[in-house]
Amino acid sequence: MLFNSNHIKGILQDRGLSNLNDDSLWQVKTILNELDEEQLLRNSKKVLSSDYAKDKATATFLRAIVEQNWVMITQNDQILKELKLQNQAPKE
Repeated sequence: MLFNSNHIKGILQDRGLSNLNDDSLWQVKTILNELDEEQLLRNSKKVLSSDYAKDKATATFLRAIVEQNWVMITQNDQILKELKLQNQAPKE
């Protein structure tokens, strides 16, 4: 893993995801490592080439999609927790 545990915890806390279940946490760690390997989590010469404006726009759009995915992960996690609570509630 490229990220250490504290770095991952910080990223998850920033996005309200500090209480993910183990399966989701493993998936998020995998995603973060893939993004870091492709240097999509920061500005990078690997992403930006001679067509700077076009490549910068592409990298910006990719980062926006990543941030949208964080929102969806948070929402899905909340939905799962609510469903578990409803399933645990006594039936009338």
